[in-house]
Amino acid sequence: MSMPDNKLSLTCNPLISVVIASYNYASYLPFAMGSALTQTYKNIEVIVVDDGSTDDTQQVMERYMTNPRVCYIRQANAGQPKTKNRGIAKSRGEFVAFLDADDIWLPDKLERQMLLFEDPQVGVVYCRRTWMDSQGDIMPGNERILRRGFILDHIFIDNFICFSSSVVRRSLLTEHGAFDENLPMGIDYDLWVRLAVRCKFDFVDAPLVKYRTGHANLSKNVMRRYECAHRIMDKALNDTEIRASMSWWVPRLALADTWANKAYYARGQKNFRLAAVCYLKSVLNVPFHVSAWKGLLCCLIKRS
Repeated sequence: MSMPDNKLSLTCNPLISVVIASYNYASYLPFAMGSALTQTYKNIEVIVVDDGSTDDTQQVMERYMTNPRVCYIRQANAGQPKTKNRGIAKSRGEFVAFLDADDIWLPDKLERQMLLFEDPQVGVVYCRRTWMDSQGDIMPGNERILRRGFILDHIFIDNFICFSSSVVRRSLLTEHGAFDENLPMGIDYDLWVRLAVRCKFDFVDAPLVKYRTGHANLSKNVMRRYECAHRIMDKALNDTEIRASMSWWVPRLALADTWANKAYYARGQKNFRLAAVCYLKSVLNVPFHVSAWKGLLCCLIKRS
């Protein structure tokens, strides 16, 4: 279902809390703030949690402190999950929208997304994105296949939701928990898997977020990301409700894809031994995983 071109009005005007967690993003933060404060949907509050930045984030935020819709919190460095959870705890809205401090929203993003919450079963609404480089210039990027409805099987295999595009019913975060503070990364993937058991997801079929990539603050620890993905999968599969809601074939395919992706990265680093081990684990989960077999053969040839 694509959004119609004409704008519709909601029967009510619920408050949306925009949560921005920021660490040393002073150069990007004004663009994120500007895109939030100029939304065509006006009933918002913007909560910025500064996670112990050592740049001039504090000075940047001073220009916004006279705006009654803005709340600025500065804390000692605590990491992403605790920082985002503090923003949620401070928020008052019936809905919570997440915006990374280096990303930008198009002006009608929230207005178009809120229309989809008229279905009471919908708990999370997201949208497409465009990619931009560190300077803000548009660059090519491959959007994954987006899904709507009860998406547990799909989201467990592939986290296709752009975090800065998401809007969530606050009641879900209150009842089922927000971000797992024991996870160093992948916290959005963990949240989506947990919420996918409880509600429907929907999306606006338009790129309403400009997603910034390629700058120094982005984590380069790819292997650690894969380790966290395995940790989140194990956690989900040990949850009886999540496991019972999932199709029988999903865990094996998700594990096979994760091992294959980790192997592909190891190949790029010329660590053919590790890549071969990861490809082997992939095919042990899904014996007909063609790309894993091809990758394993390439590794064996390289090592020989």
